[in-house]
Amino acid sequence: MPTTIRPPAAPPGSTVAVVATSSPVGSDDLDRLVGYLRGRGYEVRTYPSCRATTGYLAGPAEQRAADLNAAFTDPDVRLIVPATGGKGAAQLLPLLDYDAIAANPTILTGMSDPSILLNAIHARTGLLTLHGPSGYDFFQRPVHDETATAFFDAITSGLTGREVPGKDWKIVRGAGTTVRGPVVGGHLGTIRALVGTDYLPDLDGAALILEDVFVGWVDIDAALTHLRLAGVFDRIAALVVGVPVDTSQGDAPDPTWDDLIVRCVGGKFPVITNVEFGHTHRKIPLPIGGVIELHLDDNSPVLRYRDDLIEAR
Repeated sequence: MPTTIRPPAAPPGSTVAVVATSSPVGSDDLDRLVGYLRGRGYEVRTYPSCRATTGYLAGPAEQRAADLNAAFTDPDVRLIVPATGGKGAAQLLPLLDYDAIAANPTILTGMSDPSILLNAIHARTGLLTLHGPSGYDFFQRPVHDETATAFFDAITSGLTGREVPGKDWKIVRGAGTTVRGPVVGGHLGTIRALVGTDYLPDLDGAALILEDVFVGWVDIDAALTHLRLAGVFDRIAALVVGVPVDTSQGDAPDPTWDDLIVRCVGGKFPVITNVEFGHTHRKIPLPIGGVIELHLDDNSPVLRYRDDLIEAR
C-alpha cells in the first residue's frame, strides 16, 4: 500500500481549481460557483472541461483527465472542486498521472460520480481525499450553512479531534460497540465499478460508506448483492449507509429500507443508516483513507475523526 499523503491546507487567499470530471455544467451554474468561491476569499481557475459538452459528458475523457492532471500539478492550486457530478468520471482512471498527483498533493473534494476519483487516487497514491461537497453544492441557492462550515473548517483547520453527533442515525446492528477504520466508498452505483480493479482502496478493517440517489430498491438489491458476492463485505469493519434520497420501494419484499440493507449485505459487522454524507443538503465531510471512530451508543451515536485530512502546519 502507498504511504499515506496529506495535502496542505487550503485557506482563503489560495487558489481553487474547478474542473468538470463527469457531466457538463451550465454556464450560469458555473458562474455562481466561481462567484461563491471568490466570495469566500479564494482565487479561482476554471479549466476547459467546464465549458465543454459532448452528449452527457463534459467533453472527451482525455480533456477531462488532462484538466485534472493540470490542476494537481499547478503549484498555486490548493483545492480541486469538480463542477458537478453526473456520469463519466470512471473514464478518467487510466488517464491520470498518479506519480504526478502523489508528487503534488492537493485537496480533492467531491461526491456522487466523482467519488470514484477520490477512491482511485487514494488507492494508487496514498493521498487522502475528501468525500464532501462538489461544485453543485456551492452553486445552489441557498448554500447549506452546516455543509459549508464543516467543509471549510476541514480544508483550513483539519478534522482531527472534531466530533459529529448522529441524532438521526439508525444503528441497525452493532449498538453499544465502538468501531474504527479508514473511510472507503461513496456513491454505490459508481463505487461498484471499482470491484475487480486495482483502483479500489484496501477494504480490510474499513468503514465502508455507501449512498445512492434516483434508484429503486431493486437496483440497490442488485448492487449490494454484487458487492457481497465479490467478498467486499467480508473485509470491512462497519457499513455506513447514507440517507436514501428519491428511492422507490416498488415491490421489494422488505418492509423497511434497513431490512433491505441487512438482507443484502449479510455478515455481522455494525450497520449504521440514515447518515448525512451523500445526496442530502447537509454533508458530513469524510476523509477517504482517513480513520474515523464510530461510538454506537443507542441514544447518542457519535463520529470522531482520528486521522487528519491535511498535513500538520
